Amino acid sequence: MEINYIHGSDLIPAPWRSTYVLKPDQKILVSSLRNFGWVAPILVQEKSGMIIDGHERWMIAANDSVIQERDNGIIPANVVDCSDIEAMVMHVKVNRARGIMHAKALRGTILKILRSKAYTEDELRVEFGMTRDEMMLFSCASFLKGRKISEHKYSKAWVPIEAPPGAAAPSVKIEKPPNADR
Repeated sequence: MEINYIHGSDLIPAPWRSTYVLKPDQKILVSSLRNFGWVAPILVQEKSGMIIDGHERWMIAANDSVIQERDNGIIPANVVDCSDIEAMVMHVKVNRARGIMHAKALRGTILKILRSKAYTEDELRVEFGMTRDEMMLFSCASFLKGRKISEHKYSKAWVPIEAPPGAAAPSVKIEKPPNADR
């Protein structure tokens, strides 16, 4: 791997970023960058300068006067020749391995990857090390639709709106309140 040194202003954030760093962790990251410098380069897409991994470090470097003065805005980066979809997959894999994914943002990224047709749901599930249930939660527009509830028979106690005809009790009597004025 060849490390390139890039001015932070030449980089752009990924619009599909699926990570979030809590304020206490950001403070630790600032301290780490100040005290130890760049122990790991950020990951950047070659064609666009888009940050695949390292957004928080990039933001800190751009906004921290101590780091700016020391590094003159220069950031070490591993520049990767990859498509936008490959960049998204790298982002998810690198960050999922760290255990810091934001579920709602991750779902949006997974849906973009699936819409691209570059991966099937099963291929992406294997790529990300997810169970089938986990992938279903991230890839379905609706949890209930994903569970194919229209194919199930339900008791009289609960019949979902999406239930097929005949799944509900054949005759449902709606009780009226005892007082006519209600």
